[in-house]
Amino acid sequence: MRALGQTTKIERSTLAQVQARIAFLREKTKEAASAKAYDFDKRLEEVRQKEREQREQKKAERKAEKEKARAALESTEDTEMTMIMGFGGFGSSKK
Repeated sequence: MRALGQTTKIERSTLAQVQARIAFLREKTKEAASAKAYDFDKRLEEVRQKEREQREQKKAERKAEKEKARAALESTEDTEMTMIMGFGGFGSSKK
């Protein structure tokens, strides 16, 4: 440690340094308290935004589900129609 210019001895703080540090910490806590009130409004807006996004996502999922069900229904109708008409495809009947 000596090669780095550091020592193991701790410098003693003066009264002025302690008072300055206490004043600094008081200011810091005051700022944090006032910031919390501001952050509440910000947090409330974030929660509302998140709820909006979730509603939109659910709406999109429901729409996709309906579309998928509609497509499946159409494909089954097509399959039923081909069976009624008597052919299953355009391939040969030889096996």
